[in-house]
Amino acid sequence: REAESFKEQGNAYYAKKDYNEAYNYYTKAIDTCPNNASYYGNRAATLMMLGRFREALGDAQQSVRLDDTFVRGHLREGKCHLSLGNAMAASRCFQRVLELDHKNTQAQQELKNASTVLEYEKIAEVDFEKRDFRKVVFCMDRALEFAPACHRFKILKAECLALLGRYPEAQSVA
Repeated sequence: REAESFKEQGNAYYAKKDYNEAYNYYTKAIDTCPNNASYYGNRAATLMMLGRFREALGDAQQSVRLDDTFVRGHLREGKCHLSLGNAMAASRCFQRVLELDHKNTQAQQELKNASTVLEYEKIAEVDFEKRDFRKVVFCMDRALEFAPACHRFKILKAECLALLGRYPEAQSVA
């Protein structure tokens, strides 16, 4: 009952977009009852809103370890993987959601987003070999729309900007 009370308080702060306080209350709920998947799922959502995708990924993964049928946990895990630039792992998570709920439109859309990122990665790889750095920068910009926390994409973009002689931009990205 105490854990549920903490969760409810966390939900209230989350609704007010006070994600730091929401995080604190979800953490208290987890400390009180560490085997509840939804508490980890809620804290993962809060961490995602704070842009802390690596930490959020850990919580999302814990939520699905505790309950493999927890659809929102799989969705959040996938979104974290995608934000961090791991489109393959993201695809697996979204496919798992569709196994559990084949009509889940969010998972269907996110699966397309993951495929888009994979496609831009492939194109960028080929264009880098061809030394078409402008096109690589273009591909990385598109991929970063879906994977804003991916250091690998940012570094590749910065490297290509430097190779194009666009040093201030490269430095800014790096």
